[in-house]
Amino acid sequence: MTVAIQAPTLKPAIQHLSWSGLSEYRTCPRRFFYHKIAGVPEESRSASLIFGGAIHSASEKLHEARIEGRKIPGIRPLLAAFDAAWKEESSQGPEVVFPKTDSLDSLRATAGRMLIEYAKHFQRDKGSIIAIEHDATFSLLAGVVPVKARLDLVTVEGRNLVVTDLKTSKSRWSDAKIGENLPQLVLYSAAATKMVRELGLERIVPRFVVLTKAKTPVVQVLEPKATQDDVARLKDLVRETSDAINKEVFPRREGWQCAQCPFAGRCLGRKGQE
Repeated sequence: MTVAIQAPTLKPAIQHLSWSGLSEYRTCPRRFFYHKIAGVPEESRSASLIFGGAIHSASEKLHEARIEGRKIPGIRPLLAAFDAAWKEESSQGPEVVFPKTDSLDSLRATAGRMLIEYAKHFQRDKGSIIAIEHDATFSLLAGVVPVKARLDLVTVEGRNLVVTDLKTSKSRWSDAKIGENLPQLVLYSAAATKMVRELGLERIVPRFVVLTKAKTPVVQVLEPKATQDDVARLKDLVRETSDAINKEVFPRREGWQCAQCPFAGRCLGRKGQE
């Protein structure tokens, strides 16, 4: 049984919603409260989370080289970017927790293989880059705080504006995994609406590029088609999440996600107090 907790002396004061915030609330509202509302310090950092961010930082070097008309960098500078991002993130917070089968050395080796495969994929992609790590803030629903989206890569292919979000994953995405994340592409399409209009293009093509962590990494390019039902689903998610936050409803949701939660000690009574 879960019980909603109330924070009568602390009014929620979010300035915007994002896909990461929506996902965090959907996974565990209590975690969202600690992270986004109360600003509770994290007890640990997930190595997997830092890994994903470091891969993004390294991939940006490829994107930057093309947009600046430079030669695509080789694996050494890409790994140097990975190392720098890892060092910065891991040195600024609490202890980094690694999965049982991983270490920094093994993750770095995995990163090297993944970046080699992504570089091969990127060299085959002939889209013209117009933005990398582009922040877009927009109103999705009246009476709801704005939504903020960070677009990893925005390119033009013919008359299409392609909005790409780069993901890292243990394995290929299944149809169920694609469906679970489809609202993110719907959200990013809405974020790019103004851009496609200003550029005089015809349509938005939202795309996931999934980099797997396997011994032989695979680059999976996914362009799932969204329907009006998917748009309605996203709007319901944004509205319901916003309403719940405004009502200060933050129940604890125990499950698999607790194992790597940075607030597990506080939340489950293992450290400190509620």
